[in-house]
Amino acid sequence: MSLWDRLFRRRRREAELDEEVQTHLRMAVHERMEQGESAEQARAAALREFGNVILVKEVTRDMWGFSWVEALLQDLRFGLRMLHKNPGFTIVAVITLALGIGANTAIFSAVNAVLLRPLPYPNSSQLVRIWATDLRNGSQHDVASYPDFADWAAQNHSFQQVAAYSGRSYNLSGGDHPERLRGFFRRDQWNGLY
Repeated sequence: MSLWDRLFRRRRREAELDEEVQTHLRMAVHERMEQGESAEQARAAALREFGNVILVKEVTRDMWGFSWVEALLQDLRFGLRMLHKNPGFTIVAVITLALGIGANTAIFSAVNAVLLRPLPYPNSSQLVRIWATDLRNGSQHDVASYPDFADWAAQNHSFQQVAAYSGRSYNLSGGDHPERLRGFFRRDQWNGLY
Protein backbone atom coordinates (compact mmCIF):
# COMPACT_ATOMS: atom_id res chain seq x y z
CA MET A 1 0.00 0.00 0.00
CA SER A 2 1.49 3.33 -1.05
CA LEU A 3 1.87 6.35 1.20
CA TRP A 4 -0.80 8.17 -0.82
CA ASP A 5 -3.28 5.34 -0.21
CA ARG A 6 -2.47 5.25 3.48
CA LEU A 7 -2.91 8.97 4.01
CA PHE A 8 -5.69 10.07 1.66
CA ARG A 9 -7.92 7.08 0.88
CA ARG A 10 -9.17 6.61 4.40
CA ARG A 11 -12.87 6.34 3.53
CA ARG A 12 -12.26 3.49 1.14
CA ARG A 13 -10.08 1.67 3.66
CA GLU A 14 -12.68 2.24 6.40
CA ALA A 15 -15.39 0.80 4.15
CA GLU A 16 -13.18 -2.21 3.36
CA LEU A 17 -12.46 -2.74 7.08
CA ASP A 18 -16.15 -2.53 7.94
CA GLU A 19 -16.99 -5.00 5.17
CA GLU A 20 -14.30 -7.39 6.40
CA VAL A 21 -15.58 -7.29 9.99
CA GLN A 22 -19.18 -7.82 8.83
CA THR A 23 -18.09 -10.71 6.58
CA HIS A 24 -16.30 -12.35 9.48
CA LEU A 25 -19.39 -11.95 11.69
CA ARG A 26 -21.68 -13.32 8.92
CA MET A 27 -19.42 -16.37 8.54
CA ALA A 28 -19.45 -16.98 12.31
CA VAL A 29 -23.26 -16.63 12.41
CA HIS A 30 -23.60 -18.99 9.44
CA GLU A 31 -21.40 -21.64 11.13
CA ARG A 32 -23.44 -21.44 14.35
CA MET A 33 -26.70 -21.66 12.45
CA GLU A 34 -25.41 -24.82 10.73
CA GLN A 35 -24.84 -26.26 14.22
CA GLY A 36 -28.50 -25.73 15.02
CA GLU A 37 -28.69 -22.33 16.74
CA SER A 38 -31.34 -19.77 15.83
CA ALA A 39 -30.33 -16.65 13.87
CA GLU A 40 -30.62 -14.39 16.96
CA GLN A 41 -28.70 -16.81 19.19
CA ALA A 42 -26.02 -17.30 16.54
CA ARG A 43 -25.62 -13.53 16.04
CA ALA A 44 -25.34 -12.86 19.81
CA ALA A 45 -22.82 -15.70 20.27
CA ALA A 46 -20.74 -14.54 17.27
CA LEU A 47 -20.59 -10.98 18.62
CA ARG A 48 -19.55 -12.27 22.08
CA GLU A 49 -16.88 -14.45 20.52
CA PHE A 50 -15.62 -11.70 18.21
CA GLY A 51 -15.34 -9.14 21.00
CA ASN A 52 -15.54 -5.37 20.85
CA VAL A 53 -15.94 -4.46 17.16
CA ILE A 54 -14.82 -0.85 17.68
CA LEU A 55 -11.68 -1.97 19.51
CA VAL A 56 -10.84 -4.45 16.74
CA LYS A 57 -11.20 -1.66 14.17
CA GLU A 58 -8.93 0.66 16.22
CA VAL A 59 -6.25 -2.01 16.55
CA THR A 60 -6.46 -2.69 12.81
CA ARG A 61 -6.09 1.03 12.03
CA ASP A 62 -3.00 1.16 14.24
CA MET A 63 -1.57 -1.78 12.31
CA TRP A 64 -1.94 0.16 9.06
CA GLY A 65 0.66 2.61 10.32
CA PHE A 66 0.69 6.39 9.98
CA SER A 67 -2.00 6.69 12.65
CA TRP A 68 -0.15 9.73 14.02
CA VAL A 69 -0.42 11.41 10.59
CA GLU A 70 -4.14 10.69 10.49
CA ALA A 71 -4.54 12.07 14.02
CA LEU A 72 -2.57 15.17 13.00
CA LEU A 73 -4.76 15.68 9.92
CA GLN A 74 -7.89 15.29 12.05
CA ASP A 75 -6.56 17.82 14.56
CA LEU A 76 -5.70 20.27 11.77
CA ARG A 77 -9.17 19.93 10.23
CA PHE A 78 -10.77 20.47 13.64
CA GLY A 79 -8.55 23.49 14.32
CA LEU A 80 -9.37 25.03 10.94
CA ARG A 81 -13.10 24.52 11.55
CA MET A 82 -12.83 26.22 14.94
CA LEU A 83 -10.83 29.12 13.49
CA HIS A 84 -13.41 29.50 10.72
CA LYS A 85 -16.24 29.62 13.30
CA ASN A 86 -14.48 32.31 15.41
CA PRO A 87 -12.99 34.94 13.07
CA GLY A 88 -12.19 37.37 15.92
CA PHE A 89 -10.15 34.74 17.73
CA THR A 90 -8.50 33.80 14.44
CA ILE A 91 -7.37 37.38 13.82
CA VAL A 92 -5.99 37.69 17.37
CA ALA A 93 -4.21 34.31 17.04
CA VAL A 94 -2.65 35.23 13.69
CA ILE A 95 -1.49 38.63 14.97
CA THR A 96 -0.05 37.02 18.11
CA LEU A 97 1.79 34.43 16.04
CA ALA A 98 3.11 37.09 13.67
CA LEU A 99 4.38 39.23 16.54
CA GLY A 100 5.94 36.24 18.27
CA ILE A 101 7.68 35.04 15.12
CA GLY A 102 8.84 38.56 14.29
CA ALA A 103 10.20 39.16 17.80
CA ASN A 104 11.92 35.78 17.79
CA THR A 105 13.52 36.53 14.42
CA ALA A 106 14.70 39.97 15.54
CA ILE A 107 16.15 38.65 18.80
CA PHE A 108 17.92 35.79 17.03
CA SER A 109 19.33 38.20 14.44
CA ALA A 110 20.73 40.42 17.18
CA VAL A 111 22.14 37.50 19.17
CA ASN A 112 23.63 36.02 16.01
CA ALA A 113 25.27 39.32 15.05
CA VAL A 114 26.61 40.05 18.55
CA LEU A 115 27.36 36.67 20.09
CA LEU A 116 27.34 33.83 17.59
CA ARG A 117 28.97 35.19 14.45
CA PRO A 118 32.77 35.46 14.69
CA LEU A 119 34.38 38.89 14.53
CA PRO A 120 35.44 40.05 11.05
CA TYR A 121 39.15 39.55 11.75
CA PRO A 122 41.53 36.77 10.83
CA ASN A 123 41.73 34.25 13.70
CA SER A 124 39.09 36.21 15.61
CA SER A 125 38.60 33.33 18.05
CA GLN A 126 42.12 34.06 19.34
CA LEU A 127 41.42 37.70 20.30
CA VAL A 128 41.61 38.41 24.04
CA ARG A 129 40.83 41.55 26.05
CA ILE A 130 42.79 42.23 29.22
CA TRP A 131 41.93 45.01 31.64
CA ALA A 132 42.47 46.27 35.15
CA THR A 133 39.74 47.54 37.43
CA ASP A 134 40.06 50.73 39.50
CA LEU A 135 37.80 50.78 42.56
CA ARG A 136 38.70 54.24 43.84
CA ASN A 137 36.03 56.73 44.88
CA GLY A 138 33.42 54.03 45.38
CA SER A 139 32.93 53.41 41.66
CA GLN A 140 34.32 50.82 39.31
CA HIS A 141 36.22 51.83 36.15
CA ASP A 142 38.09 49.67 33.69
CA VAL A 143 41.44 51.41 33.36
CA ALA A 144 45.07 50.58 32.74
CA SER A 145 48.11 52.75 33.08
CA TYR A 146 51.05 52.76 30.72
CA PRO A 147 53.26 50.94 33.27
CA ASP A 148 50.64 48.18 33.52
CA PHE A 149 50.48 47.89 29.74
CA ALA A 150 54.28 47.94 29.45
CA ASP A 151 54.57 45.17 32.07
CA TRP A 152 51.96 43.04 30.31
CA ALA A 153 53.71 43.50 26.95
CA ALA A 154 57.18 42.73 28.41
CA GLN A 155 55.99 39.61 30.25
CA ASN A 156 53.91 38.33 27.36
CA HIS A 157 54.71 34.74 26.36
CA SER A 158 51.21 33.67 25.30
CA PHE A 159 50.08 36.25 22.74
CA GLN A 160 51.49 37.06 19.31
CA GLN A 161 50.86 40.77 19.77
CA VAL A 162 49.68 43.11 22.51
CA ALA A 163 48.04 46.47 21.78
CA ALA A 164 46.13 49.06 23.76
CA TYR A 165 43.11 51.06 22.75
CA SER A 166 41.39 54.07 24.12
CA GLY A 167 37.84 55.29 23.96
CA ARG A 168 36.85 58.93 23.83
CA SER A 169 33.92 61.09 22.94
CA TYR A 170 34.13 63.17 19.77
CA ASN A 171 32.10 65.98 18.27
CA LEU A 172 30.96 65.31 14.71
CA SER A 173 30.15 68.53 12.91
CA GLY A 174 29.85 69.66 9.33
CA GLY A 175 26.33 68.33 8.80
CA ASP A 176 22.98 69.84 9.64
CA HIS A 177 23.25 69.02 13.34
CA PRO A 178 26.43 68.34 15.34
CA GLU A 179 26.52 65.00 17.17
CA ARG A 180 28.48 63.62 20.10
CA LEU A 181 29.91 60.19 19.24
CA ARG A 182 31.90 57.62 21.22
CA GLY A 183 34.82 56.03 19.41
CA PHE A 184 37.87 53.88 20.01
CA PHE A 185 41.35 54.05 18.55
CA ARG A 186 44.50 52.04 18.89
CA ARG A 187 47.11 53.60 21.15
CA ASP A 188 50.57 53.18 19.66
CA GLN A 189 51.83 56.17 21.63
CA TRP A 190 50.70 56.16 25.25
CA ASN A 191 49.76 59.53 26.68
CA GLY A 192 49.16 58.53 30.27
CA LEU A 193 46.03 57.12 31.88
CA TYR A 194 42.80 56.58 30.05
